[in-house]
Amino acid sequence: MKKELNFRQKIVVIVMDVLLLSELTGCIYFGHQFQDDMTGIFLRSFIPMALVTVVASRIAIRKMHTAEPESVTVSS
Repeated sequence: MKKELNFRQKIVVIVMDVLLLSELTGCIYFGHQFQDDMTGIFLRSFIPMALVTVVASRIAIRKMHTAEPESVTVSS
C-alpha cells in the first residue's frame, strides 16, 4: 500500500525543514561566538532542538492522517 501525504501533512514537512535549517544556522552562529568550545556548544544546543522538532513533526503528521476510502473492486 502506497501512503501519500495530504496537504496539511506536506505543510508540516515544509515547516519542519525550515525549522531544522534555522536551528542548524543558529547553532553554528552561536557556537562560532565561543571558539574554544564550539563543538560542545553546537552539539549541546543542536541535538536537543533537532530531536524535539523531528519528534513533534512526526506526531503532527500522524495526527493529521486522513483515512483513505476503501477501494471497491467491480467484478464483471
